Amino acid sequence: MTTASPPTADATDPSGPSDEAAPAGAASDEGGRRPPGRRRVRSRWWRFGYPVALLVLLAAIPLLVWAGLRAILDSTDGQLVKRVTDPAAPGYEAVLEPTPTDLVVAVGPDGSLDSILVVALTSDGAGGVLSVPAGTVVPLPGGQVSLRWIYDELGPEALRTSLGELLDLTFTDAQVVASTEWARLVGPAAPITVDSPDPVPGADGEERFPRGEVELGPQDVWPYISGQGASESDLNRLVRVQAFWRGWLAAIGEAGAGAVPPPADVGLGRFLATLGPARVQFETLPVTEITPDAAGNEQFEATPDALADAVAAIVPFPEGAPGGRPRVRMLDGTGVLDNGVAAAIRLAAAGAQIDVVGNARSFGQETTQLVYYDPAFAEAAERFRDALGVGEVVHSEQTNAATDLTVVLGEDYVGRTRGAVASPSTRKGQGG
Repeated sequence: MTTASPPTADATDPSGPSDEAAPAGAASDEGGRRPPGRRRVRSRWWRFGYPVALLVLLAAIPLLVWAGLRAILDSTDGQLVKRVTDPAAPGYEAVLEPTPTDLVVAVGPDGSLDSILVVALTSDGAGGVLSVPAGTVVPLPGGQVSLRWIYDELGPEALRTSLGELLDLTFTDAQVVASTEWARLVGPAAPITVDSPDPVPGADGEERFPRGEVELGPQDVWPYISGQGASESDLNRLVRVQAFWRGWLAAIGEAGAGAVPPPADVGLGRFLATLGPARVQFETLPVTEITPDAAGNEQFEATPDALADAVAAIVPFPEGAPGGRPRVRMLDGTGVLDNGVAAAIRLAAAGAQIDVVGNARSFGQETTQLVYYDPAFAEAAERFRDALGVGEVVHSEQTNAATDLTVVLGEDYVGRTRGAVASPSTRKGQGG
């Protein structure tokens, strides 16, 4: 067996041990110091070599920055050639933020799912509310199951994922509201005046709230929104839930910021603070009734085409579920279409996720082009062309595009939208 000698530091290596930290047993002269030759070699590096290297590096930084900036400005591979700040100028582009959405899940005293709402902020002072029946079924590997079953058996995150896939949405926020929480949430704005479309039974089956105008105190809210007759469809009950939300938002609008449940800048409080005095559109997920589940609970199946329209009505710029919506860059190639925003809404309703809006690098585009990069998005490009009603589908070999498709609107789209305005008989189904 041989014993390896301990490694020694290179005399020119600045990372070697310093004079103050000599290892035990290191060779020294009679005065306890290291051999002077070795010490002088290291000192030359620290005194002369290191400062020179540092000066060279500092001198090179401006050159490196300039070279990097030049490469970015000159690149056309997924980068803007220059930053354009005028929205009316060619080459202007802006990242489009998705419409904020909040998933509000109401649960009963036993923790089971009671009702589902999707609340959206469509613009400053406007928004929408989409009611989703808890009995709506979604596909799972073992077959179709209801959202109620998913929540009760798998939990809130599974519900969020399954509903997101059904609606092709990623929710900005989500919260579960227990039956005991409604009094606290509504308290600052109570009493809530509600125009009730139907009478609401109590736990004993007798009428607790009459049809017509009723005033709800904080403790009345849960019995009102959860009350349901023995043979009443859940779809009817959701109409009353919407009536409560109309009354609640109106009360917040009249009372002001003090009626918003805290915190008012995040979660449900943020949405209520914005929607209180706003124009709000109410929708119910379009469904058809199917066979009840084994426990006798109602079940519904979403109508695909009508579903997309209902989502688009309250979420003009959706963020798709992971791997769902193709990501689109929408450009105006004419100079008269306001960065293509109106056409972008039409494509979003057809299943697109609009990531960027803006202007083409030059105006005067004759024909609308829908450019896709990956053959997997050829079908989506055709679908979006049908949604616009004009244009040609083009395949590009570019491999580093930041989006799945680029749409450049041309004069043919301008002519189509003007024709839609001029002819009321053809207005329906045409965009821009």
